[in-house]
Amino acid sequence: MNKETYLQDLKKALKILPQSDRDEAIEFYEEYFADAGIENEAKVIEELGEPKVLAKKILVDVVDRKYEESIAASAEAPSVQSTMAVAPIPVATGYDTTNTATGYDTNTAYQQAAPQPQPQPAPQYQQPQPEAKEEKTSALKTLMIVLAAIFALPLSPVIFALLIVFLTMIFVLFIIYIAFLISGVAMIAAGIATGVFGIIAFFLNPLAALSILGSGLIFFGLGIFFTAGSIALIRITAHGLSKMLGKAVHKRNKKNKAQTAAA
Repeated sequence: MNKETYLQDLKKALKILPQSDRDEAIEFYEEYFADAGIENEAKVIEELGEPKVLAKKILVDVVDRKYEESIAASAEAPSVQSTMAVAPIPVATGYDTTNTATGYDTNTAYQQAAPQPQPQPAPQYQQPQPEAKEEKTSALKTLMIVLAAIFALPLSPVIFALLIVFLTMIFVLFIIYIAFLISGVAMIAAGIATGVFGIIAFFLNPLAALSILGSGLIFFGLGIFFTAGSIALIRITAHGLSKMLGKAVHKRNKKNKAQTAAA
């Protein structure tokens, strides 16, 4: 196995990751091989191990890093809000600040006491440098990545069994959500079909047509409610599970690194 084959196998093993994270990992190991030199390719491959094993380590590290970034972002948000809250309010100028009791003009006194500022050139607008577009991943995609990282960790048989039970319960919950989603779509279709039938019946019996149209609108509204609600529940549940399991990956990975450093 040479460098090109190794990196191709590693890229295939990392296909679950978003494109940006996958390319970043491949670029890192391309530079690692380049620094080692062509004569040391075999030694580097032996040092890194099988591509699938290395891919599991990369997957865990990516999930760990994403979790730390989310924690840091949530910690920075309150500090930014507090900074904005205590920002000084600029004093408005152009008002008459003359003291009517003494005839003392505070604006004039300040201008006489303070040095007059020199005119500065107006700041020129500079086009910001283009930033790398962050690839957006759906909540379900993120959950799949975190689950893959969980299974990539070394787990004891007891923890593995408990994890299977937990995932089975989550699977049943998502099946319920999907059932509600399908019901919502069916209601929307029934509402549209009933509405079309009501429009046709309007030329035959207007009173009955109004009743049919009302029933169609009810079905359509319930369908929208069930569909939107199911999608929202799926996203919220997937996001919460990703955060919870990401925390578990972070703790386990930190523990493994500490044990490796101690050894």
